[in-house]
Amino acid sequence: MAAAMTAPGRSSAQQSLTGTTMLSLAIRLVGIALVDVLAFWLAFNIAQDGNWSLALIIVVVALGVSVINLWPSLWPLRWMAPGLALMTLLAIYPIFYTVYVAFTNFSDGHRATKAEAIALMSQTKVLAEGGTSYAWEVFRSETGQYALWLTAQDGSTFFATQGQPVQTVTPNQSGEAPFTDSGVPASIDGYALLAGGERFRALNEIQDLSFGTEAEPIGIKSRNEAGAFVSKWQYNEARNALIDVETNTPYLANDNTGEFVAPDGSKAPLGYWVSVGFQNFARVFNDISVSEPLIRVFLWTIGFALFSVLTSFAVGLGMALVLNKDNVTNRILKSLLIIPYAIPGMISILIWRGMLNPNGGVVTTTIASLTGITVPWQSDPLWAKIAIILVNLWLSYPYFMLICSGALQSIPSSIYEAAEVDGANAWERFWSLTLPLLLVAVGPLLIASFIFNFNNYLLIEALFQGGPTMIGTTAPPVGHTDNLISYTFRFAFGSGGTRDFGFASAIAIVIFFLVGLMTLVQFRLTRRWEEVGENV
Repeated sequence: MAAAMTAPGRSSAQQSLTGTTMLSLAIRLVGIALVDVLAFWLAFNIAQDGNWSLALIIVVVALGVSVINLWPSLWPLRWMAPGLALMTLLAIYPIFYTVYVAFTNFSDGHRATKAEAIALMSQTKVLAEGGTSYAWEVFRSETGQYALWLTAQDGSTFFATQGQPVQTVTPNQSGEAPFTDSGVPASIDGYALLAGGERFRALNEIQDLSFGTEAEPIGIKSRNEAGAFVSKWQYNEARNALIDVETNTPYLANDNTGEFVAPDGSKAPLGYWVSVGFQNFARVFNDISVSEPLIRVFLWTIGFALFSVLTSFAVGLGMALVLNKDNVTNRILKSLLIIPYAIPGMISILIWRGMLNPNGGVVTTTIASLTGITVPWQSDPLWAKIAIILVNLWLSYPYFMLICSGALQSIPSSIYEAAEVDGANAWERFWSLTLPLLLVAVGPLLIASFIFNFNNYLLIEALFQGGPTMIGTTAPPVGHTDNLISYTFRFAFGSGGTRDFGFASAIAIVIFFLVGLMTLVQFRLTRRWEEVGENV
């Protein structure tokens, strides 16, 4: 009897569990479907813009996330799936794309494929030989067909529809009133005049249309000009060349450099995107106009990172040692000393830029009043570098003060007592005990700080924009305080450069290997510190 009574209970529980499972599955399927639809829609639009690689990655990531959520054996990865997807899209894909771009000539004038470059240049139109230029007004019929009211330079007027011969018309007479000040009617032959915003919106549709007959076509060149215009550039596939119809000059396509070159060496306005192999990397080391500034920038980058770490660590450690005792006064002083770390870095840098201004800056005028010397912070390379290091010291020392204070608290006082018994003075205790034990804990943070300063773009750009400019560098102009990151940025995005993304990507890869090499060396040094700490 008891067994019979419990059976329905189990059945009800099982039904409830099954219902919950089905509901959970339905919600999961709907969520996956929504994410996939959004991903495929985004990939489709990106592919239409020509970026097939990113579109493919989005589709692959979306399918991967769907498989993880649908395949029971992969369910443990469900919680990692969003992170893996973002890592693929925001970290892994950009790395591979940067490597790919480094082997191309992708830059200003070489951003499109060959077909896209030809299509873009074919949009440039010139008036055919012997042709007439017209001012125009646009009309539209109820069926959406367009027509043009044309006014020649001699005052004669015409009405042009698609596929029909051009008609001669008379201002203030042809068509139906009211008429504009120029005599253009409000409607004519079933077409209504468009004005204002309607005229402007219609321009997008009519600029690719041809009016009149095929023998005497009339097209739109600009917002105010129409006529028998033809493409300035026409591609001859047999000769693999662009022909300038105005001069009949052929510009042969050079598929090695991605440019159209005329017999006299001149080039067409647009080139195209091609693979150039290791040319960008060879340019880094072989082009004197690039390698010489690059070497100076590289040495300054290492010097800036090294001096920034040493000065910030020294000042931070010194303050931590002075304020090592726990009392009310020291706590107040520590709170005041971390203010530079609490203020956003950009604000602090802009304040320092104002204080270092040669025309009335507080620091500059104070030094001038005390010494009679006006320090050229912005114009002299040496003083500019000193200013960069000093400002970075102000921004960084609170960080090292905090971590050194914590590390000092972890060192047992018994070893100092034993050292005092052995007769060691304060200086010997610092060099033989405090510093080695401190470096064991702080060493990795010193390495991280070195790498951060090696790539510190914000300070370099916000304080002096990398200036003062090195003499002889113009494309792009390189500054004495530029580091490798700001130097690369100028090649890729700088207003004075050529926006050479391929070359900038090559430099970025070189920087990656340099930073990696230095990091390996520094980690070996960290192991030595650990060995020293173990022997103390």
